[in-house]
Amino acid sequence: MKNKVNEILTAHGLDFRIEKQPLTGLNDRPTPYFGLFNSKTNECINTTKEGYTVSQNDEVVELILRGMEGFGNKLSVSKAGSLNGGRKVFLQMAIEGEGKVAHDTIKRYVTVIDSNDGSTSLSIGIGDLTMSCANQFAQFYKKGDAKFRHTATLEQKLKTIPYLIEVALQKSLRQIEIYNRFASTEASKSLANELVRTVLGFDRTSPMDVLSAKSTRSINIMDKVYIHIEREMADKGANVWGLHSGITSYTTHEMKQPNRENGLMESVLNGSAYKMNQASMKFAMGKSGLLEVA
Repeated sequence: MKNKVNEILTAHGLDFRIEKQPLTGLNDRPTPYFGLFNSKTNECINTTKEGYTVSQNDEVVELILRGMEGFGNKLSVSKAGSLNGGRKVFLQMAIEGEGKVAHDTIKRYVTVIDSNDGSTSLSIGIGDLTMSCANQFAQFYKKGDAKFRHTATLEQKLKTIPYLIEVALQKSLRQIEIYNRFASTEASKSLANELVRTVLGFDRTSPMDVLSAKSTRSINIMDKVYIHIEREMADKGANVWGLHSGITSYTTHEMKQPNRENGLMESVLNGSAYKMNQASMKFAMGKSGLLEVA
């Protein structure tokens, strides 16, 4: 197990530790605060108090690998990495087989994200990749059954991880069913305008005083979103799947992302792309009559 953990850490740039160091104030006076330092870059990624328990990458990866053991060949580690200088880490497990949505092939993942800076709990969710266009989507669940805090004991974590993975596998199957419902729900140009208004706050049909008050950058973003929606609907059909895919196409391929290692994954899993994708997903589910049964 240790060899496999080290192999993943090295291959995906996670071979660093978080060192908790006391911080001093003026005249080297002690303070109640500690700095959390990335051992590879020596950057302080956050400050905390003495009671905070540090989460190490090797511990998280080993937990996930142990949690995967009962699933055999159904899961395999596909991708992992650090986000924003190691403040967060992610690991994706590819699910055996592929999903089908109309004429699209979907690669499904169980996705784990955890923080080294204490900002979030360890969370397990789902992710997917549409093979024809490489659009990416991820979703984490806010309910307590899909995450746990760093204060949980090792025994609790070992018991909980397999359950959380099982929940994610069920959610992933359900997601394919949802996408197929999207594909069977017709969409019009007016619905496209409504989606753009939902994710941006305005659209091409907004009053002129609203549009004239927008910056050139905002108008350019709107135009690009429309281009992606029109392209995806031409490919996938005039349906809600094409609409939603227009948003995931924009967030995957054109939306500005952090200019650092794993910037796209940071945006898709935890940043502006994630927020826009969730707004699109909620909109699409509502228009497909699925919100009440989601």
